[in-house]
Amino acid sequence: MIKLSLVTRRLIIAGVIAVALVTLVLIPITWSNTTTRFENARLTAETLLEAEYDALLQSMNESLNHALAIGEFPSIRRHLQRIRQPQNPYQEAWTEKNEDQIRGMLSTLLTHFGRYTRLVVMDTEGQERLSTEDTPEAEILHQNQLYFREAMTMNPRSLYLSAPYPDPSRSGQEVYVIDISTPIVSSEGEQLGVLLLTLNWNYLLSTLPHAMGAHTNASALLVDRKGHSLLPGNHGPIAFGDSLKDHTPGIWREMEPRNRGELLLDDQLVVFQTHDLRIHHFRTAAMQVLSVPGSQPWRIAISVPRPDVAFLIAESPWKTSLVVLTYGLAIGFSVFWVLSNHHQRSLKEKAQNLSQNARSYARELTDLYENAPCGYHSLDEQGVIQKINRKELQWLGYSRDELVGKRYYRDLVSPETRDAFDEAFKAVLADGHEGSAEIELMCKNGEKLPVAIEATAQTNANGFQYSRAMVFDLTDRKQLEDLLTTQAMTDPLTGLGNRRFLETQAELEIPRARRNGEPLTLIAVDLDRFKRINDDYGHDVGDRVLQEFAKTAQTELRDGDILCRMGGEEFTVLLPNTSKEQALMVAERLRAAVETNPAEVGIDTSEDGSLAYTTSLGVTLVRSDESSLKPAIKRADKALYAAKEAGRNRVQWRSADMQHT
Repeated sequence: MIKLSLVTRRLIIAGVIAVALVTLVLIPITWSNTTTRFENARLTAETLLEAEYDALLQSMNESLNHALAIGEFPSIRRHLQRIRQPQNPYQEAWTEKNEDQIRGMLSTLLTHFGRYTRLVVMDTEGQERLSTEDTPEAEILHQNQLYFREAMTMNPRSLYLSAPYPDPSRSGQEVYVIDISTPIVSSEGEQLGVLLLTLNWNYLLSTLPHAMGAHTNASALLVDRKGHSLLPGNHGPIAFGDSLKDHTPGIWREMEPRNRGELLLDDQLVVFQTHDLRIHHFRTAAMQVLSVPGSQPWRIAISVPRPDVAFLIAESPWKTSLVVLTYGLAIGFSVFWVLSNHHQRSLKEKAQNLSQNARSYARELTDLYENAPCGYHSLDEQGVIQKINRKELQWLGYSRDELVGKRYYRDLVSPETRDAFDEAFKAVLADGHEGSAEIELMCKNGEKLPVAIEATAQTNANGFQYSRAMVFDLTDRKQLEDLLTTQAMTDPLTGLGNRRFLETQAELEIPRARRNGEPLTLIAVDLDRFKRINDDYGHDVGDRVLQEFAKTAQTELRDGDILCRMGGEEFTVLLPNTSKEQALMVAERLRAAVETNPAEVGIDTSEDGSLAYTTSLGVTLVRSDESSLKPAIKRADKALYAAKEAGRNRVQWRSADMQHT
């Protein structure tokens, strides 16, 4: 009995020691593993949230900027102004042709960007004037729509943003859209109408990281101010429009009063962030952004499984069996050591895998930074370049060693735009820690690159650490603006400058003539009996005569003379540094050239394929005290009418004091 009791006690002691040793080994291992997995899960969630937030914000800001840019197209403004005015049949035909060109341009924009479903231009009465849809514009009125009423009350460069709603044109499909409207205002500040741009919400969401499978175990949430889901069923855990408060009240209670934070639920780790497009639209050119009450702000959240002991057991059930087996076989030190060593190797392998995954993730982030479609750089407090990615180095033509730690970024900015950069950098250093500017970068080969910079500051408890800036290439946008400007100042039929081009040139030539004391004269030209040509031969022949006149006039005029078509058969010639006598000689030479050079119109019109025509011309001097061409144009027109009354095909002078000579 004594021996049996001793053995029993030893067995008990040995069992207790074995269990205690195994327990003492497993507790720190489990705790370390759980802590490591938890920190990795938190890092993953925060990284995904930042990527989700930046991608959504960038896409929305781009859409708002697109709406503002299209709403300021000069061709759209002129079209809305033109349709307000009574027009003759020829002007109506020209307006209809111009309208088709604008509609084609808008359709091309929608095809290029891909994310929009429609683009509509309305007048101040809510009637469609331009649309990318097939429905005739005149049959649709928008005056009772909220986006129209809101935009009509807004200041220029303001936007109205609707909440996502089902696309009525795709019944039976779970497709949602957002309406973006902005007022169209003339350069004089007159309200001309409203631009409506409809954004395909599903298309935008499909470009976000959660939709592209950035992390298989993570799920995304996007809700409005009231907690209603803004993600369709295939993008989020709850259906579009369902209440997060009803579905997961614990998450909503924590998210509602805070702008950002982290939630620990029983089995989930949730990180979230809030963004209000009505307030935080500094990355756009908008002066104001309004939305439906209750829509803003948006709350974006990323949810990942919370790694605790239960999660680890559920993830790897064999670990439980291993622990039970370890306790059962832990009678002897050797068995315990073998099992413990095996367990340590397994944990080490997992730690290596986690480390390898972390390094791979870091390499992916570095690769994204270096090969991003935009430039990235960081500057210290003095503006010295601390970091710059490969894309921006390629734009500039420098190597990394030539810039990092050696050059002020300001030195790479053109002198003309350096003040704008300085203001933006001061804003980054100030309390707001954010700044933006459109500047020109001077490349190593001497070329200038137009870019937009969006910068923020990295700070800690000690204050400013460095700036982080994104740089976007604006070359395509600048080229499009130049093309639109050229089209706006060119007569499409003759290729000559139009009235607006003449006014622009006059703004340069009048001060120059006044400054240099040089004479400046003006010739008004009108094709005689042009209406009879149109009536007898048709407008096609009339257009051909106008084109032939343009060619003849350009041949006879001198370098520096400015020939423009004012409309119809009316033309104007501005003659810099030209006296009265010289101007009369130029006008007479032009009149004679037209009289002796019939227009080539084809054998269908006449036997020899030519059509004779003449012109009447009125000449006057632009006075040095006149700030525009309007008085001179009136005098030249009076001289032209006098030439027509005197029998046409002649030149008439009218002096600057409104007296005939």
